[in-house]
Amino acid sequence: MTIITNKREYHLVMSEIEGYLQKGFDALSSEEEQKLDELSTAAESWELSAYPMPANPQLKDIIVFIMHQRGLNQTELSQQLKISKTLVSEILSGKKKPNLEIARQLHQQFHIDGNLILESTI
Repeated sequence: MTIITNKREYHLVMSEIEGYLQKGFDALSSEEEQKLDELSTAAESWELSAYPMPANPQLKDIIVFIMHQRGLNQTELSQQLKISKTLVSEILSGKKKPNLEIARQLHQQFHIDGNLILESTI
């Protein structure tokens, strides 16, 4: 069983995984398939411990991430959502929650999961 304890080991394991993937699944022997599974499990375990994801991300944090990813500022976001800059600011600060129309726009334009939007607006 492979156990990864640091970033260097992680990168070595990922390089080994990449080698198996480049070879192609159909070309792997059963031993190579088992090794690939073992390495993948070890890499996943290390990723979960080294880079934990928040259990319940807040909608405002997701919006900020999308803004950063797309290079948008609050003014540009307000224009895309067709709402005031003040309302964007209040949503991002947590003072207000998005109404149904804003929730629909977030879902349609930025592909944010509708369930996540609903859970954060209730």
